[in-house]
Amino acid sequence: MRLFKKKKNKPVKKNIDTDLALENLLLAKNILNEKKMDFWLTDGTLLGFYRDNGFIEHDEDIDLGCLIEDLNETVLFDFLDNGFKLDSIYGNRNIGLEFSFKRKEMKLDIFFFYKEDHKFWHGAWVRKKINGVKKDNLIKYSYDPFKLIEIEFYGHKFNAPDNIEKYIETKYGKNWKEPVKEWDWAHGPSNSEATDIYL
Repeated sequence: MRLFKKKKNKPVKKNIDTDLALENLLLAKNILNEKKMDFWLTDGTLLGFYRDNGFIEHDEDIDLGCLIEDLNETVLFDFLDNGFKLDSIYGNRNIGLEFSFKRKEMKLDIFFFYKEDHKFWHGAWVRKKINGVKKDNLIKYSYDPFKLIEIEFYGHKFNAPDNIEKYIETKYGKNWKEPVKEWDWAHGPSNSEATDIYL
């Protein structure tokens, strides 16, 4: 008879592989440029650029933004042809579309932004059980409209929103300068807005 439960060891979080992250980011840049899909660094990748002068040490993925109106759906095949695996597709072209890829065990997410009521917004989806059925619930993240500027990241040119600090503060709040290792990606952002939209 076992008197004590065996304690499960939590997986140790590794620091981000900077070389692989940059390799994946440059591959994505080439693919998106080829499809004439303007994109920009967003979320943790943009925060890392602006605050840490590189990828955030404890980050686990690359985050890119793109306008839904620029979407060329054949881009999925280009990612697959370049060694990415499609991890998941959330939402659809009409609402909250997100592509999530993996290459060499590192994720790369593309969030598609929508223009609505003088705001730009993108979505993320959280799995919930409704009457015993699992459904994905949309969370919205809104920003004031912005234009894109060119920045240099690891010696390469990328796009970013024109008022980076305002954009970051909108997402991460006034304490964005303080690193947070245990981050609630869904509800932690300051601009997180619950919806009653399910798919």
